[in-house]
Amino acid sequence: MTRVAFALLFGWVTVAIVQAQSPQEAAAQLAARISSQLPRHPTVSLELRNLSSMTPVDLSSFGRILEEDLRKSGLPMTAMQPETRVRVAVSETARGLLLVAEILGGENRTVIMQPWIAPPASETKPRIRILRTPIWSQPEPVLDLVLLDSDSELLVLSPAAVSSFRMAEGKWIPADVAAISLARPPARDPRGRIENVPGGFRVYVPGTTCSGSLHPALRLACAPGNEAWAVSPREANLVARWVTDRNVLESPSFQGAFYSGAIGWFSAVDRRISDRAGNSLATPEPWGSDFANIETSCAPDPILLASGPGDNPGGDQTQAFEIASARATPVSEPMTLGGPIVALWPAETAGQATLVIRNSQTGNYEASRLGLACAE
Repeated sequence: MTRVAFALLFGWVTVAIVQAQSPQEAAAQLAARISSQLPRHPTVSLELRNLSSMTPVDLSSFGRILEEDLRKSGLPMTAMQPETRVRVAVSETARGLLLVAEILGGENRTVIMQPWIAPPASETKPRIRILRTPIWSQPEPVLDLVLLDSDSELLVLSPAAVSSFRMAEGKWIPADVAAISLARPPARDPRGRIENVPGGFRVYVPGTTCSGSLHPALRLACAPGNEAWAVSPREANLVARWVTDRNVLESPSFQGAFYSGAIGWFSAVDRRISDRAGNSLATPEPWGSDFANIETSCAPDPILLASGPGDNPGGDQTQAFEIASARATPVSEPMTLGGPIVALWPAETAGQATLVIRNSQTGNYEASRLGLACAE
């Protein structure tokens, strides 16, 4: 049996007075109409097809928003043997976009058509510029770094050691090295954190936690185990610990393992950016697994510096986003980098973040400090 909901039959009559809809508004309306056709709330899969001029990035973003709205309406989403399949095609007419949702369940087939007048592209100039200051480069992996004593002393965390440097005549001069007594071998893609604490510093790597001192010499005392630490220094309630033998984190604030966390959002191992309740963050394009919050007087709302999707081995990018109503809005131009991002952490100094990339040409690990400035 086939049922066709010809909402379009009346929609075109009033299209002249229909206001433009954001992707969030169009997705919410379509999700509500789909849900109304499935009062039993079966398990549902979602497929998207692009027959319009919409870019793949915009289509992917719209798909994530629509899937989240279907979840909110009470439809359990699954890709494995769903009871109902929802296939949404985005087509285009002379009047704008047209969303065609085909609902397939058993012998039933329902078609919903919904016109979508997308808002015009914004010509607003970015409000924020990302500033980058190179700090250190070396052939060995750099997991994190910390600047001390008014930026005259540098501690660099590598997978098996902490190295200290002192600034002299504008250059970093090696001072000392302390080995990390690892309880477990490092993961294939090692990660770690170093933070300054009263009287010294702390090192956190998967399976091992160390306390360090700088005077009279660089010393490390390490023990097996994963102690909790503040993922974001300005969020005291967001603490996490490494998962032994892996490069992911776990926290009482989030169900499941994740790569990064800030201002209530987590980069989960399934590549979704979601909050504590499992709601997804709508992003204009896919993000990578690393992001960090950063303070600035240039915007009233929290800012996240996010990594790119990492699908380009020759380079990567980072961009600043404002987060409001479960939606990420870019507030800066993307900064192109010379290699993939391997670490992006909040810095010990407010308004800064630590970025580490692996230069695709030299193979060196390059650590920088990122900051934000108001665009002119």
